[in-house]
Amino acid sequence: MTLKSRDGFTIIEIMVAVLVLGIGITALVGSSALVTRQIGRGRTISIANEIGTQRLERLRVLARPSGATAACAQAGFASSAAPDTVRGVIESWTVSGAGNSRTVTVNVSYPRKSGWSTFSLQAVVGCY
Repeated sequence: MTLKSRDGFTIIEIMVAVLVLGIGITALVGSSALVTRQIGRGRTISIANEIGTQRLERLRVLARPSGATAACAQAGFASSAAPDTVRGVIESWTVSGAGNSRTVTVNVSYPRKSGWSTFSLQAVVGCY
């Protein structure tokens, strides 16, 4: 009696292949969820940074002399009385110093899953 070789896969080989494929797909799904969260967090931080930078630029423009108004004497070039909320981001700013320069500090807070994060942007503005 002779044994013929049979071509194909055994049921055990197919089960192992399905198991390996299942583990790989599960890992891909888990990493895609992480990447999605990181992209969302990066977008929020970018928006917060953009809002803070825009505030610094507006204050810098207000520091320029205009007509009869001396440099750093514009009505809007002052510390914020109350925080502003723009696109879900809270910003407040302080203008300090005297003489030929002022220090402008913009504090920006943005929402996170576990609460709020805050960072500060600071610039020195010349009053000439």
